[in-house]
Amino acid sequence: MIEAEPARRGGGRAWRREEKRRRRERRASITLTKTISITDYSTTGAQTHIIPQGGSLAIECGAGTVVTRVSFASFGMPLVSPNGSVAVNPECHSLKSARIVENACVGNSHCCLPVNTENFKDDPCKGKIKTLAVIVEGCAHYQPYTRFKRHCSLMGQPLLCDEDIHFLETLVLPKAPEPVRPHVAIMVDTSWRPKLQHYVVHNVHNHTGWPIQLFHGPSNGPKLKELFGDLSARGQISFTDLGSDYMEDWQRLSSMMLIDSFWEAVNGEVALVFQPDSIMCAASSHKIGEYVQYDYVGAPMAGPWWMTSDHDSQWSVGCGGFSLRNRAKAIQMCRTPQCITPAAGKLEDQQLGTMWKYLEKRCADAGIRVHKPSRFDAIQFAVEYDLQMDVLPGDDPARPEGCTANYYTGPEYDPGAKERGKPRKWNPSPKPAKTKCDWPHFIPMGCHKCWRWNWRTWNHMKLYCPEAQRMREIRAEYKVGIEFTGWPTRPPVTPFRGPVPAHPDYLPVDMLEGNCKGSCKKLRPRSFAKTVLGKYHP
Repeated sequence: MIEAEPARRGGGRAWRREEKRRRRERRASITLTKTISITDYSTTGAQTHIIPQGGSLAIECGAGTVVTRVSFASFGMPLVSPNGSVAVNPECHSLKSARIVENACVGNSHCCLPVNTENFKDDPCKGKIKTLAVIVEGCAHYQPYTRFKRHCSLMGQPLLCDEDIHFLETLVLPKAPEPVRPHVAIMVDTSWRPKLQHYVVHNVHNHTGWPIQLFHGPSNGPKLKELFGDLSARGQISFTDLGSDYMEDWQRLSSMMLIDSFWEAVNGEVALVFQPDSIMCAASSHKIGEYVQYDYVGAPMAGPWWMTSDHDSQWSVGCGGFSLRNRAKAIQMCRTPQCITPAAGKLEDQQLGTMWKYLEKRCADAGIRVHKPSRFDAIQFAVEYDLQMDVLPGDDPARPEGCTANYYTGPEYDPGAKERGKPRKWNPSPKPAKTKCDWPHFIPMGCHKCWRWNWRTWNHMKLYCPEAQRMREIRAEYKVGIEFTGWPTRPPVTPFRGPVPAHPDYLPVDMLEGNCKGSCKKLRPRSFAKTVLGKYHP
């Protein structure tokens, strides 16, 4: 359900005054000013840009320069060497690549081109994740990650509606005070479900001993501060206002967690991300300190339940809803479009988990290496689906031929797949030996969602982690999660076609300097409908 944007309904002087005030605040928040250091620019020589599908090519030229030539362009699966050189992959290359990029950028002192098959009017290898590799010349590139680049990065994706884009492009959060704490546990929640929030937050705080940071909305913030007065009195909780009362949507929340300013606001070098559907188990022998060595760890996901993992085992590490992150590494990744983008058409943990082999290479090519545990160590951290997984040949030197867990309880085939001669859902490679894995008894440290999809996992958690049972009972009471509510209704998504003009609130460096050349149009922001807040919002 959606309703018209309130600002558009009222119109008149009051609306114009409010809109001007908002624009002043947004412009004041932009770190880029007309006083710019010369060291922020590259030379006017060749510069390589590598952008994944769903992201956007964003170029800002300073000092009166423009893009004079595109010496290489390939939309498809270009070959990227460890030294940064690029080459055409003849198996997946759009012949329209150079013309599309030239039309968008040559002769211009800035350009923003969403990277998708619609803009390139071609899909050179259907079903494959594609990338745009470009080498441009003549531009003195402005290097810092600006609000222009952030706005541009949101334009090419198929998931975010205009309301999501507006929230993400305007997001300004206070930076965490220096020095940041060693550890923090963070939750994003703009709803008002006091019984569930009180239970989960105290559970996490009691088991980790870490301070809590709640990212809340303008409406539920005062209520949460009162609810957690006991933690406030001990200096064990802090509150950060997101400026929006609606963060229940997976797409918006996931994209926000791929924006650098969110992580700059996180007050801990290591952050445990948890949600109202997460819980920690008192009986587990594992402690949070065992995992702070990793840059990212979450419960293994995908497996035979949904086939989106690019790992040979079909499992990935892991789920973002209960996960441990390195703040500095998260900021570095968010500022490197070649590594990750907030709008790549997949949720945040799907990028970091289920498409990890692809993403790992992308990040490594950009000089970023992310330390993650194996799925067998990650399952000790937290569980979401299967508590035990097959060991493939090569996974464990002690089991050279692997072994079979026989733990999956879902359907053997996708609907209609068997009749069409398609393989089983569970089809790892290389296949493990049929010998049953002999796993020792363990209780994971945490549980995300605690689905009942795998009855073996659920029976284990009910017996050894009663906190999970209590969390699910309260979730059902408030109808938290698609198990109880179904999929949310969202406003329609309308991706941008062609090059995107500069947004008047997030101008590129050339326009701020007064040196814009070529196309200097400004984007006329589109009006949009706002999501109606649900029952559990103040």
